Amino acid sequence: MRALSIAILSLSLSSAVLASGLTEGVELKKSKHKNLFVFKTEKKLVGAKIEVFYSNGDLITSQKLDKKKMVIDFCDAKFGTYTISVTKGNRIKLFQYVKK
Repeated sequence: MRALSIAILSLSLSSAVLASGLTEGVELKKSKHKNLFVFKTEKKLVGAKIEVFYSNGDLITSQKLDKKKMVIDFCDAKFGTYTISVTKGNRIKLFQYVKK
């Protein structure tokens, strides 16, 4: 049952990204620290909602993007694959982060 809800969530997020066609505006930045996920957005995406999901679909954290640049620290997170979702209106951008 849990796998079905994860599949539905992934499908709905994917279809929203495809339907919107507005996935530009977010770029990844290089970090010398392997546990940091760094990205920078356009100014018009300030105020977007950032959500981090674990590979099983659990929501780890959610917060508002207050500045153009955001750093997510995965130092204390458990190993696995994470999906980072940046959403504002009909603009959605998804990223994957793998902690090894």
